[in-house]
Amino acid sequence: MQESNKTQKRRWEKEDTSPRKRARQSCEACKARKTKCVGVENGDCVYCKSLNVPCEFNLKNRKRPFYRVSEEAYESLIKLLRRFVSEEELPELTVESISGYLEQMNNDTIPHVSPHGSDRDAEPSNAVLAPNSRDDPQEHDPQELAMPNDNSLFQEEMGCMTLDSMGKYRYVGANSALRWYHAARMVSERPLQSDPRVVVPLKTGLLPPTTPESVASQHRVEHYLPCQRLSMEYTTRFFAQAHSMHCFYSLEQFYSMLDKTIEDRGKTSSASWLCSLYSIFAIGSIRPDRTPTTPEKTIPKDITNPTGYLALAKELVPRVAEDADIESVRAFTLLSLAMHSNCYSLEAYLYLGTAARIGFSLGLHRDIFPKTLSTVDRERHRRLWWTVYVLDHEMANRYGYPCAISDDLGFMTTGPASEQILDPSPNMPQGFQALSVSLVQLQKKINLECFFQPCNGGRLPINLVTQSLTTLKKWLDKIPYHLRWDCTAPPQHSRSIAVLHLRYWSLVMSISRPFLLLSVTKAGEIDSLVRIRCYDKLSSACIEAAEISVRILHRMQTMNVLSSLTLNDCHCAGEAMCVLLLALRKSQSAKHQDMIRTCLGTLASMEKVGWCERIVPDIQARVYESGVLDLEAPAEIQEQNLLSDGSGSSEYADFDFDVSQWDLFQPQGLDSFSQLINTFPDAAFAVGMEHLF
Repeated sequence: MQESNKTQKRRWEKEDTSPRKRARQSCEACKARKTKCVGVENGDCVYCKSLNVPCEFNLKNRKRPFYRVSEEAYESLIKLLRRFVSEEELPELTVESISGYLEQMNNDTIPHVSPHGSDRDAEPSNAVLAPNSRDDPQEHDPQELAMPNDNSLFQEEMGCMTLDSMGKYRYVGANSALRWYHAARMVSERPLQSDPRVVVPLKTGLLPPTTPESVASQHRVEHYLPCQRLSMEYTTRFFAQAHSMHCFYSLEQFYSMLDKTIEDRGKTSSASWLCSLYSIFAIGSIRPDRTPTTPEKTIPKDITNPTGYLALAKELVPRVAEDADIESVRAFTLLSLAMHSNCYSLEAYLYLGTAARIGFSLGLHRDIFPKTLSTVDRERHRRLWWTVYVLDHEMANRYGYPCAISDDLGFMTTGPASEQILDPSPNMPQGFQALSVSLVQLQKKINLECFFQPCNGGRLPINLVTQSLTTLKKWLDKIPYHLRWDCTAPPQHSRSIAVLHLRYWSLVMSISRPFLLLSVTKAGEIDSLVRIRCYDKLSSACIEAAEISVRILHRMQTMNVLSSLTLNDCHCAGEAMCVLLLALRKSQSAKHQDMIRTCLGTLASMEKVGWCERIVPDIQARVYESGVLDLEAPAEIQEQNLLSDGSGSSEYADFDFDVSQWDLFQPQGLDSFSQLINTFPDAAFAVGMEHLF
């Protein structure tokens, strides 16, 4: 009896429980997770509902029969269609939806309103009217009558994009006369069947005009590409050593494009993609001339070197600039990184400025995107924008140049990329980019307060220095556990985490090292006990930061994650080395001598290419000339006879240093450190000096 009841119960459960239906095509969010949509028959799928984002499908694979029209012809027809129908009114690109849409337009007897538009777009706005329009206007709030809330000149949702002749939407700023001209035209002319957010183009046609060069560039030719094994070798090195710091592609997106390019030798590839690929090859192919190999790891010989790949990428620059799309931003950013990896700093700075300005034209800094752009693509655009932001600061900060991207209030409204929708690269841990951006923003603020303002003739108050160090300490304390230096992280994330902490301690050194230099070179000229105490505290903070940097670099050497493809590693080692040399001048310490030997050994283990090939001999020469260690003269010094008879002396050279710039505060009648703290009413200063060191 029980057996029959159980059988009957299972049969009822099977009848009542309907199987979950899977969609034939995954939405963009589920496609990024490599899963099928579930529950899409009820509207949005289950995953998109959990993220509270719209469920969007990419109909690219279903947009046309492959045997009737080519990809190029289809894209050209879509560009032509967008000249007559706004992007907001374009239906889903299927035969059924287009047929129904055309039938609806033929049956409409009233002016057409976009089905995607809101009710406020279909009705005139009464934002400036009072509850009773017959009342006296003087009785109302002047600010309420001053400006409508939906004025298209000031709201970016109304008239902030314009369409160019290449079918791309360009951002129009609030201070542009085009917005006012568009608003006046919309009022004076009869209603147009167009998206009000898109500035109406000229009646004579779209701009810019087609040039002979752009027509000639449409011819497809073969391009030089290395063999597949070399291509995989170069890209693997790039993703492991450079892409772990700056995110450009997802692996699926990149390798699918790479396979297609190798297959057709670049005949159907865009100029931007080829420029990006050559830049990646220019970074990944940087290696010593005599690289020790084993029979299992022997790779074919490439007829082109990194300089040759840079030349191939630079040949495509005019076409990349002409396109000026999101791929152009990626191409110029990668070209800038490749130029900098090969020690062309000025060109890298210029190309990155071009990438930033193309991003401005696309509205990346204002988080402006076309409606047809999928959710995943929007996150990719945001991630690329913040990559440009971080690299822009790195390139400019080397020589103290101005950044192309400003941090002025209200200039940028783009939020961080959502890692719930789009995972970062496998070599980059979650939250890394957001932390890198916050550290760059903090460094920009500190540079402005502690370096730029004193250079303009002002003095640097000591409380600004301690406030900056306190802010940095709070930033370090708030780092998530999986990004801390002492955590157990996956091997592929080790380099990203190490680089993040190296940048942090380099920033600490940059704030406090002027005081170390003053306490060493001008020790006899400082007559105030209070200032001597302050300088010693800040010097100790600088030396401690250098010691931690050396430990991080040594651990990176042990984990085999040091890289010579970028400047970051050897630059941080050089900064720490200079601080330790000054620390030995300040007080002879066997500990610091051992750390200098450790740092020299770490640098010696790196590949002698790129920046490392040029910086390491200079560091070795400085250590030898300082005389703090009993070392043999480097080969470069012996060959060039750069050393004089007294070069190994421990006596100091005559420094030409403007001490008045760092003449921080001269308290009158104060001879104790506690009295100095009480002099400053700012509590942050007291907290910084008591608890920071």
